[in-house]
This record gives sequence, C-alpha cells and structure tokens, in this order.
Amino acid sequence: MPRLQHLALEPVALATLLVAVGSLWGALPDWRAELGRFQGLWLVAFAAYALALLRRAHWRELPHAGAFVMLVALALRVAVFATPPTLSDDLYRYAWEGRVLAGGANPWRHAPDDPSLSRFRDPDVYPHVNHPELRAIYPPLAEAGFALVARVSSTLGAVKLWVLLHDLALCALLAWWCARRGGSAWDAAVYAWNPLVVVEYAGSGHHDPTGILWLVSALVLLERRPVGSALAATAAVLVKLVALPALPFLWRGWTTRARLVAGLLLAGSLAGYATLASGSGSGLAAFAQRWRHNDALFGAFAFALGDPSARFAVVVLLGVVLVFALRRGLCAVEGTRLMLRAGLLLGPVVHPWYLGWVLALEPLGPSPAWLLLSCTVTLGYGALAPPAAAGGHHPDGLTRAVEYGLPALLAIALALRARRQGGPKGVRADA
Repeated sequence: MPRLQHLALEPVALATLLVAVGSLWGALPDWRAELGRFQGLWLVAFAAYALALLRRAHWRELPHAGAFVMLVALALRVAVFATPPTLSDDLYRYAWEGRVLAGGANPWRHAPDDPSLSRFRDPDVYPHVNHPELRAIYPPLAEAGFALVARVSSTLGAVKLWVLLHDLALCALLAWWCARRGGSAWDAAVYAWNPLVVVEYAGSGHHDPTGILWLVSALVLLERRPVGSALAATAAVLVKLVALPALPFLWRGWTTRARLVAGLLLAGSLAGYATLASGSGSGLAAFAQRWRHNDALFGAFAFALGDPSARFAVVVLLGVVLVFALRRGLCAVEGTRLMLRAGLLLGPVVHPWYLGWVLALEPLGPSPAWLLLSCTVTLGYGALAPPAAAGGHHPDGLTRAVEYGLPALLAIALALRARRQGGPKGVRADA
C-alpha cells in the first residue's frame, strides 16, 4: 500500500471512533441522569481527540484536509444534535426570550414569571426556564438572534440549528485561517473535533459560537479589512460581553475610521443595554454581584477578602494583566488569548461552555494544559454519578482541585522540560 494511502487510514480511523462516541452520546436520553456513561464516553472521545492532535502534523501531505475536517465536524454535531438539553437549561431561556422579543414584549424589562408575559407560556419551554425571577442578561445582538429564530420557529431545535450553523461557519473559518497563516487546515481540528465543543454547542445548544465567530472574524480581518474587523468585534461584544477584553488589542491595529465606527456603535449599544439590564431583578446584576460556580483561583480571593472585595480585586487584577499585555506589545491574537484565559482562571463563574472562547484560538498554537482542562472541566457537572441535589451542581474543593490541578501540573511539567531543554517557555502541542 502506498505510504499516503496507509497514512490516510489514521485520520479516518480516529474520526470514525469520535463519531461513534458521538452517536452513543446521541443515544443517551438524559446526559445528567446517565452521567457515568456520558463521562466514560467523554474519556474515550478525548483519547481519540488527543491522538488525532498528536498525529496531525504527519497528515499535512494528505489532500483535502479542510474538507475532511469539516466533514467530521459536521458528523460529530449531527450525532448529538437531537439530544435534549439535560446538562444545562440555558437553551430554554434562549427560546423563551426569543419568543418574548419576537412577540413585541421586552425580556430586559419583564422576567419570565412576570404575569404580563403569561400569553407566551407553554408546557414545553416555560416550565424549564432557569431563574424565572430574573430579567434577560444577554446583550442586544444575542437577543435579536433569538428573536429572529423565534419568528421562524420557537422550538428548541430551531435555536440549536442557529447555533450549529454559526459553529460550522467558525470551523470553516478556522480551517481557512490556519492554512493562510502557513499552517494546515488540519490544525482547525483542535477546535472542530474537540468533544467539549461538540457537546456544549451542538448538544446542549449554548449560543457562544454566535459570538465566537464574530471575534475570530475580527482577528482575521484586522490587517486587511480594519473596518470589517471593527464591525465584527462590535458584533462579538453585543452577543456576549466576554469579547470585551479583545478590544484594546484590536484597537491598536484599526484605522481611525475603524475606531470611529466601533466606538460609536459600541457606545450607543452598550449604553442602551446597560439601561435596559439595570434595576431590580436584573440578570446582569445578579451575575456580576452574586453568582459563583466552579471557580478556579477566585476561591482563594474570596476566602482572603470576602466575596464582594474578591470580585473587585479580580477586576483590578485583570486590568493589571491587560496593561502588562499591552506594554509587552502582544499581538491581537496573543493578547486576546491571554485575557480570555485570565478571565476564566480568575472569574467567579466557569461553566464548561465558556472554554469555547479559548479553544477557538488554540488551532493557532495549542496549549496541552488548556486542552486537558477542556477535558477535566466536565467534573463541573459531577463525577461519574449525577449529583444527589436537584438544581445546579456546585463542585466541591476536592473536585475542583482535580479539575484544575491536573492541567496546572501538566503546564508546570512542560515548562520545566522546556527550560531543561533550553527551549521557549511556551510548548506547542505539536512540538
């Protein structure tokens, strides 16, 4: 058998295993109730995924890399698409708020349990809406997307399809960008084949890809289309505020016209959003002031300073990191990556789907420690058995020590090895 034909069997075999695991996930009626099976399959999927990443440098000679990466990405997402959202109920919130906004009401002014919204209630979506006492938390472009979907169909599947289309577009953009930067479309598999990405977006329906796509587009367009970059960055922020830390790094590369466009659009939109989302019962205020879940380093600050002071300290520390990154002259990609990582490690809330924002930039230079975290973060749902308590599961200190400790130990070990070898401090996954 010719060498390339023999080599081509590797990605086919690993992709087949990944899709098979996805199909088994799709056959599970309730991921939360069958958490042990779900996480057992999770480990198998990550083993195949890790092997694919380790071998991908050897596949660069194979033709049609982008098409193959996209085909597998599509198959993985289709395999879990019909799964009901049992690990998280955010999808119900999206469908509800889209229905409310499309129906002429204001989800930022009226919480789901407000009697004035009773006409929108149904037996399929409304009973599952989380925090019905809180008004909408999401920025205007996210809500506009939910409303656009609701005008076509108010079902959960329609919202999932909206997310899926953005996620697949992101995979295609990453494959093109990786090849354009001198790498290979195979590098896009770092995001496109990651089991966490598949589970959280195609499976649970979290809408983050509708913002991540715009953030990556802003980075892609930065050099040649600064105004387009500014528009894309504005869209990313108006889908989810997590994109805000990228703005200072993008700003340096924008022309005066691009800065003016972004400044005006963001100033007006965010001012209106802040007005709508403020006041009693604000979901945004509740998130910023009270919510805490599966945190990494935030717990140490909260223990030493108390919760309110810890939140302030984290904001200050993130500001210090931002200044450091700007003074070091980090490029837009590296600066954005640093701020997203710092926000996850220091923030009081870390849900598994938040990692997608970091993972979208990993194809440009994968970090083994962060890829391992995308595996261990599933412990945020429990460890092999569903939590006994109803409602959201908040992992204990020991669980979080394993969840974050294993990636930290890996990062330390790789840094020490690099120092002994006299190499760079950062170690790439394909090094």
